[in-house]
Parts: sequence; C-alpha cells; structure tokens
Amino acid sequence: MLRVSVLILLLCTPVSAFAENNFININIQNKLFEQSAVNITVGDIKNLLKESFKGKSVTINGDNAEINIYLRLQTNNDIPTARVFPSSILYPVQFYMWKSRPSKEGLTLTLSAPDAMGIVFGLYGLLQEKLGFRFYHPKNTFIPALTEWNLPSSFTFEGEPLFQKRGFHLHTMHPMELTEQLHSSMDGTGYYDVKEYIDWLVRNGQNVMQFWLLRTADRETWTQHASRYVRYAKQRGVLTGAVISLSTLQQKAFQTVNLLNPLESYEKQIDENVKWLLQVPFDYVSIDFTMGEYLPDLSELMPEHKKYLIKTIKEKYGVNVMENTHVIKRKPSESPDTAGVMIHSVMFYSLTEDEAPVYGNKNQQFMFEMMQKEKTRRETWYWPESSYWVTFDTSVPLFLLPYLKSRHDDITLMADQGIEGHVTFTSGWEWGYWVIDYSIARWSWQFRTDGEIHKTSPVSVLADVFADDAEALFNYAADVQEKYLKDEKLISLLSAKTPFEELPWPFNKTFQPKGNYSMLKASLPFVGKKHREMIKQEAQMLMDFSDDLFFIVNALHNNAQPTDPLRDSLRTEIMESLEITALRAKHRYYTLLAGAFRNYNLNDSSEYYFESLLANAAKTRKQAKSIVRSMELEYRYPVSLIARKMQSHTSYDFGYLYPVSDLYFWQREEQQVSRSRFDAFFMNIWNFWDTLGLDGLFK
Repeated sequence: MLRVSVLILLLCTPVSAFAENNFININIQNKLFEQSAVNITVGDIKNLLKESFKGKSVTINGDNAEINIYLRLQTNNDIPTARVFPSSILYPVQFYMWKSRPSKEGLTLTLSAPDAMGIVFGLYGLLQEKLGFRFYHPKNTFIPALTEWNLPSSFTFEGEPLFQKRGFHLHTMHPMELTEQLHSSMDGTGYYDVKEYIDWLVRNGQNVMQFWLLRTADRETWTQHASRYVRYAKQRGVLTGAVISLSTLQQKAFQTVNLLNPLESYEKQIDENVKWLLQVPFDYVSIDFTMGEYLPDLSELMPEHKKYLIKTIKEKYGVNVMENTHVIKRKPSESPDTAGVMIHSVMFYSLTEDEAPVYGNKNQQFMFEMMQKEKTRRETWYWPESSYWVTFDTSVPLFLLPYLKSRHDDITLMADQGIEGHVTFTSGWEWGYWVIDYSIARWSWQFRTDGEIHKTSPVSVLADVFADDAEALFNYAADVQEKYLKDEKLISLLSAKTPFEELPWPFNKTFQPKGNYSMLKASLPFVGKKHREMIKQEAQMLMDFSDDLFFIVNALHNNAQPTDPLRDSLRTEIMESLEITALRAKHRYYTLLAGAFRNYNLNDSSEYYFESLLANAAKTRKQAKSIVRSMELEYRYPVSLIARKMQSHTSYDFGYLYPVSDLYFWQREEQQVSRSRFDAFFMNIWNFWDTLGLDGLFK
C-alpha cells in the first residue's frame, strides 16, 4: 500500500518541481574529466553555482536539467602557428566559445575549446563575465545571489587571451603577504595560503606564478614544502617559476655562486645549487645576472659562467630559462638563444611615455626598444609593476591610480606587439592595490558577446565595484592624479625618500622620481626668498591636489548605495585609500612649508609660523592614523605578519605595512624639520647591511 501511495505521489508531482530540483547539469566526457585541471575546475564551478543558486540542484553528468552545460574539445584548424624559439615556453592554446540555445528542457549551453585549458578558463569566464561572479582577491570572492538563470536563451560568448602566458611575479624580496608562506610551511598553514592564491590565478584566467627565492630558505625542508604547492599549480595548469641569481647580493637573493667562497669552484657551486633547487619541479627558472641595483653586471664580467648556468638548467634538467632585465642602463651583453627574456618597467609609468624619471632615466623607452629587438629571436615577456613598495606607494600609504592607466595602456601595446607573456611584478594588495592586480588579470583577456568586443578602460574594473555612474568619477580621479603626480611631479614630494638616496655621494643613487624641491632642498641652512616662493607654489599644488581628492571621496560617499557586506567593505577600502592619499598631500604641505620657514623669523600669527605648521602636520597625521587603525581591522592576512615587527626571510624585520602602522614616514618628516636631521641614519628602520646583502659574497 505504501509503494502504491508513493507511486501516485510521484505521478502527480508537477514537472516544474522536477526542474526545480534538477536545475543545472554539467555534461563532460570521462576522458576530459580525468584531466586534473578540468576535474578540479568543474568541482569548483559546481560549488560556486550551488552557492549562488541556493536550493537549486547542480550535478555533473547527471540527468537532463533545466540548464544543460556541455563541455567539448573541438579541433580548430584555423589556429595560427606560434613562433617557436629554442627559448620558447610552450603552453596550449586557450581560447574558447560558448553557445546558448533553447532546448526542450530549457537551455543548452555548449563550451568548445581546442584544449582542456580553454575549458578551464571558459568555465570561469562565464561566471565572471556573464553571471556576475567576481574573483577580486584570493580572500574576497563575490558570489551573486541568483534565483533564476539570468542570461538570454540565445547568445555566443568568446574569450581569447591577449598573451599566451600571463600572471604575476610575487616580489618576495619584500615582506609581502605570501613571502613567508612561499619560503616556509608555517606549521602547515603556508601551503593553503599559496594554494588559495593559485586558485585565484586560475579563476581570473591566469597561468603563471613566479617569485624570488631567497637564500634564507631552509635547505632541509624547503624543497619538500615548495614541491607541494608547485605540484598543485601543475594540476591547475599554472606555470611556476623561481627567480634566482648567478650572484645577486641584495635583499637575500638566492645565489648559485658565492664569489668569495675559496673552497669550491664556481662551476661546482652552480652544479650543487641547481641540483638542490630543481628537486622542486619548476616549469622555468628566471635568472638575474647582476650583483644588484647599481652593482656590477656579471653578464659582462663572467660571461662563461652565465652560459654555464643557463646550459646546466636547460640541458641537464630540461627546465626552461628566462633572463631578468632592469631599467638601470647597462652595456649590452650576449645571451644564448636558449634563454628567454623578461623586459622590466618600474613604478606607475608606462613603457613608452615621454616622462618617466626613474632610476636616473628620462623615460623607459629604451626598454621598449630592447623588447622590439628581443621578440624576434627569443621568448619575450613584459614585466611591469603594479606596486613598488619601499617608500613609494603601499608603505606611505598612497593609492596611486596612474598604475591603472599605465598598465592598461601597456597591455594594449604589448598585445599589438605580439608579446608572448605578461607577468606583473606585485608587492602587496592592501590599501586598494588588489584592484590593480585584479584589473590587470581581467584586461589580459579579450571577450566578445555575439561578436561584439567587451570594452575596457583604466577604471572600468574599479568602477564596477561601485555603482554604474561611478566610472565618470573615477575617470576624473585618475585625471587629477595624472595631472598632479606626473605632470606636476608631486609624486617626488608625496613618496618618501628611499634610504640610499639620503646617503652622501657616491652612495646616493637615484631610484624614485625627483622633483624641483624636496625636504632635502628645504633643509638648507638658509633658503633664499626666490626658492622660498617656489616652495610655496609647490606646497599650494599639494593642497589643491588634496582638495580635489577630498571632493572625489565625498562624491563617492554620497553615491555609494549599500548592497552586500563584501562590496560595501571593498568600497570603504577604496574610499579610505583615496582619503589617506589626500591627507598625505595635506600633511606634506605643512612639513614642506615648515622646512622652508624653519629658520625664518615670523610671529606666531603668521600662516607660515614654524610651530603652527608642525602642529597642523601632527593634527593631520593623527586624523590619518585613525584611518589606519580602521583599515588594519580589515586586513586580509594577520596584522602580525604584514604590519608589525617580525622575523622574516627577507632583509627586513617587519611586514610590508609596518611603516604604515604608525605612519612612520609622516612622523619622520616632522622630526626631520624639527631637529634639522636629513641624513639616512635619522630614525632609521632599514638594515643597510642586510639590504645590500654583503654576506652573500662569502656564504
């Protein structure tokens, strides 16, 4: 009797009830599903869809559903043949196409690609570019709350990468978020942070991760730890690279040779160090052949050992090799055609703009000329920056929007040039800098819906976090920063001085942009009337810049509408990052004028009275510090790891946001003016011996 009742109940159940319970089914051939990159991705996609469509069924190779997704490998004879050099790092073709059509069950969506990695990136592309998912940060994923399939019944959607290899260089010479995790298991938690980052890369269509290996890694435990996350990256289709050196001294770089080691020949040192390193199954190794910035180039001094190191890695171990470059001009040196090249650019300047006064250069166009030459003979990747750290951006902190324009412009240029790879040097993600990496990842693909290209702009991804009408406001914000920071060179006043620039000649090498005036100029025992008037003009531009940014921040606050906790939090972070940049300009206004007028007799009613200027600077700093305290509560990684004193594998005994924690640079500038101390050793937090890395000569 019970069986009959159940049968009657089933027969009487409406068809719509079955559809409700069997909503999405992903159909995939077993041979394709067996590939680890696809298997892991399909499982992730299933979980993301179930989280989005709560209460709806999402199955893999189940019964027909309302939404049936078919994953198909499809041979395409129209694929252009790529140039292959002895240095080429091969990777499958990754473009894909979705087709959606009505069916008797509801909808049929077919994803076709010539290779499994096209299937992987196509699945995430549909979620992010069409369904509204957002993979902002390894620890911040926006999953839309959907009740119905909200796409048209008929459409095509295509994705094509602008670069065959694209991803990020984690600059672990700096104590950033993942430096420790890449060098140590951290009692087992390190692997999971790195794994989480690899997942973020794949979700955003990236396939390269590299980092600087430091010589402080534990020789007995590191290879096993690193092998674990490198193997996971391989399972996900991500190429991994270790950046090492022939004998770079600075910042604890891993060396294959200690130049003053009297016990072993250079060849034997190379053999032993490479053998140890390549216990980890890296896909490639990128090599720096200088002894450091402004230090000798061993490509010129030791050309045979350069060739020996490349040959050992490439021929003995079958691992690909790339060669680092830098924007410090050096004599051209020969490189074997078995090594590719990474063409570098620094800070928030593009490769081709006329004014980029970094490292003593007028611009970086000579690097573009090098790229055009190299791309015809060997694997060539572009290697720009999304943050610099040291004393330039996150450590101040300053939220520098020109990074967005320069990276967007360069991506367009590199794609037109047919460059094989785009790997971005990143040095920290808090204070809004995740926006820049996330934007770069999104821009590295070209998407089309029904044949129409999805347009992007330098602020398109940033504006997407806010309301639809925010793009015009962010365009204005970007223009304001371009005008004042670049055209008027205020970046030279807003960024702090690097420690080496404050040393006496000949050690005072140039790293960051220089302007007309600085604290050093204002520190002269007597500033003449002419110079004082010019300093006043520079200071007024600082205040004008501050006022413009405050106007933008207020407009964003007025326009921001509450949506969901995650995006509300991200908007707050962006607004506070812009606000503290405005406060930094205001603070610099006061300290610059205080420096100019500190030895000038004025009564206390004067607007340039020294004590009043410093009091206003301190008041502004206190206001900014309240933002820092608020922001620290939202840091995504432990404050103890990224913003406090600690023992690290780097040359620094603190996390990369430690200078921000008490606005160190702001406070130091006040004290510099107050005490007339403008040397590198005043209130110093840097260990010059460790940064130079002179111990690397011997061990």
